[in-house]
Amino acid sequence: MIVKGRSWRRRTLKGLTAAFFIATSFIALPGTRGDDQTHLSKISAAYALSNWKNLTTLRQSSSPPQTSSSRATRRKLPPPKLVPLTPPEPVPIETGDGNPLGTFFKALENLGSSTPESQGLGVVRIIHFGDSHVASDYWAGVIRDKLQARFGDGGPGFVLPGRPWSSIRYAEAQSLDGQYWRTDGLRPGEADGVVGLGGMSIESFREANPASALATYSRFQVFAATSPGSDCLSVQIDDADYHDLTSNAEAVIPAPPTPATQPSEPSGNSGGGGPREWADLADLAYLADPPAPPVTTTQKRKRRKPTPLVPPWKPWPAGSPLDLLELANSVPLVAGPHRISIRSSCGSMARLLGVELLSGSKGIVYDTDGVNGAHLSDLERPLPELRRALLQQSHPALIIVSYGTNDIGMSGFTASGYEESAFQILSKLKADAGDASILVTGPTDRGNPRRLRRISLQAEQAELQPALRRAALRAGCAYWDQRAAMGGPGSMSRWVRAGLGRTDYVHFSAQGYVKLAGMLYDQLMSAYDNFRKSEPSE
Repeated sequence: MIVKGRSWRRRTLKGLTAAFFIATSFIALPGTRGDDQTHLSKISAAYALSNWKNLTTLRQSSSPPQTSSSRATRRKLPPPKLVPLTPPEPVPIETGDGNPLGTFFKALENLGSSTPESQGLGVVRIIHFGDSHVASDYWAGVIRDKLQARFGDGGPGFVLPGRPWSSIRYAEAQSLDGQYWRTDGLRPGEADGVVGLGGMSIESFREANPASALATYSRFQVFAATSPGSDCLSVQIDDADYHDLTSNAEAVIPAPPTPATQPSEPSGNSGGGGPREWADLADLAYLADPPAPPVTTTQKRKRRKPTPLVPPWKPWPAGSPLDLLELANSVPLVAGPHRISIRSSCGSMARLLGVELLSGSKGIVYDTDGVNGAHLSDLERPLPELRRALLQQSHPALIIVSYGTNDIGMSGFTASGYEESAFQILSKLKADAGDASILVTGPTDRGNPRRLRRISLQAEQAELQPALRRAALRAGCAYWDQRAAMGGPGSMSRWVRAGLGRTDYVHFSAQGYVKLAGMLYDQLMSAYDNFRKSEPSE
């Protein structure tokens, strides 16, 4: 009854409003001129009824049209004038006790040496972990260019082919194709840790579609996590099958030993059952892909943008055997731009972790392993055995860790808890990386247009930055305070006004990343020059 009453009142109000418009359309308004009265009297009842919902439309129809001269008086406001940024004071890299960057500096020194002992050192590898600042490869790309200009170009480095996300970008390579490949990452609910150092992996559910990358290189290495004995990856170079490959498989999670004699069937009086019988790897049918779901009539009609049907995600069975497979070219390619394509018939029995592209010359190889929205805790979410094997295989001379931007404002934050957690994470990374040097960069300054939110962010950063610094130095890592290098608290607002920061007060413009990269590069080279001066001359 209430609904009907409201509906009746609504219809009555609509009828009265329509009647009002009909009546006023034929009645001359007092004080109007003759031409206005004539104009109003020509409005039909049908027109008034069709526009009863919008009184503004009726009023605008009786008002004179806007002339071109009135339009010309409306001018767009000029863009705000940029305020030049006062150059901040240089902030050196803190090393604490000892020389945590010694491994990296010695590798650089050997790279530029022509002694026989240095001939086997082809490249100096740098791995840069981080969040969106690193994932975009703007900031890291400038550092790569500067280092390669001084010490030599070792190649584009790590690339994850197949366009795992739409905005993927590498400064010296392109990630291509990727249809019918699923992206597996560290998302909550869909994370089993079988990912590469880049924090992601891709798996194919249709063999005919490749995952490709385009860059300039002469040597390549393809890394995949597979079940033991899987021989289902093929490589193409410039759309032609490539067979001059060397293959190496390392058991990350070894298969359990097979008993020499099969146990007898347990008797009914045993009550226990005997030792566990392990099935043959070829019988692991649960790792095979399920059949693709049928295509519905609605999906057949949508031909403009066909969307592949993705089978349900299946985690890698916990404790199942896993190998780290490496495929590399045994004969160097002719140096130049090449397209590498990987096809997989493994289904979910293999995850493509990425490709490493090398120039074949001595120099710097700078890998960017960033994930948008990542936290420092994401460093320990990959499968520990797989991460350790990948780090030992790549043998980096320097690892740069750049997190903290997304850690600001997280729930339940305490300075002591964050420091202890960061210390444990960095200590595990240092143990997995062997003798690699580790440099931790503190998060950049964050701002906000709203005053109260800006004050809250500054207070949170004032606790996080010192906690991360103490954890890095305790773990034997070097530390560089980016916030202080930018100019201290509130500096992000000045960078935005100078055109160096974006209006989200988190990220930087292209010029801003160039400036930030120059700051870090200058401090690295300054520390390197001091290291060379302190080394005893032979």
